Amino acid sequence: MIIAGVVIETSTGQAAIVAERLQGCEGLQICGNDGNRRLAGVWKAASAAELERAARELVGSQNDILGVYPTLVAEDSGN
Repeated sequence: MIIAGVVIETSTGQAAIVAERLQGCEGLQICGNDGNRRLAGVWKAASAAELERAARELVGSQNDILGVYPTLVAEDSGN
């Protein structure tokens, strides 16, 4: 399993609205926001390719999400 700390950049003033909407996004836990345009989260996926696909899909499907930026990526071997 791949675990990534991410910053999600939104349109100005949309962080709280986007955070609410992302509550049901599989593998994504929103941990906080700056009250304006950035969300902090932890995203888990089966592989790096799956994580990248999900991030691209998220950005491509929502006009108020401008980017998903990994800050830390690690592999959990389950041990």
